[in-house]
This record gives sequence, C-alpha cells and structure tokens, in this order.
Amino acid sequence: MNTLTITLPHSPRVLSPNARVPLTMRGAVVANKRKVAAKRRARHMAWAMTIKELQGRKHFAPSLYVVRWYYKGVAPDDDNVLARCKAYKDGACSAMGIDDRGLSCRGIELIHDLRRAGQVEIVFEKGGAK
Repeated sequence: MNTLTITLPHSPRVLSPNARVPLTMRGAVVANKRKVAAKRRARHMAWAMTIKELQGRKHFAPSLYVVRWYYKGVAPDDDNVLARCKAYKDGACSAMGIDDRGLSCRGIELIHDLRRAGQVEIVFEKGGAK
C-alpha cells in the first residue's frame, strides 16, 4: 500500500481564510463558534473516512500528500483550498496515528469536473525523494 486516497465533500466556506468577517462583536463570537464547530466536524469526518479506507491495516506512514479539488464554475485560489483542507488533514493524520508536521504538500490539483464537483480528494503517499 503506497497511497491512501480519502474522498470528502468540500469543507465549509467558514474555514476559508477569505471568509466574511462580521462587523459586530456579537457577530464575531457567533462566527468563531461556527468555525470551531466546522473544524471539529471536518476532523471527525476525515478521521472516520481514513479508518474506513485503512480497512484495519496499521502503520501507514506517508510523507507526502496531494489535494485534488473538484469544482464547477470559477477556479478557487490554491492557498484557500489548502487552508480549507487543513482540518481534513489533521483528522486523517490522527486516524493514521502520525504527526502531520512530517508531511509535505506535493501539490494542489484544481480539476474542473461537473460530475465530481463538490468533492475533494486527499491522497497520502509513502515517501521517496523529490
């Protein structure tokens, strides 16, 4: 097993660094609560999907990952895609029992596909030299 592919829905827009910022203090508190809840749900969803994909195997320790973002319409910024997928990466690494500090991003692929729009794949790969 050299790769592990996790397919998930697009993460919530609230996790984007370009998300709208409320103008009032109360709005900022509510927005922060929504963001924390969205991160928790995303981590848990990625953890569950990773456990399902591992199928009981242990000791899968990748060193690289690739994010494939399927979209329709206008292509998103790649830095926003990576930021929105951070909670997914954290949940998947938790399920694999590894620290995500050792992972390097090999790339972000923005794919215009009407059938798979709304999905994101995170592909973890076992290491080799770049």
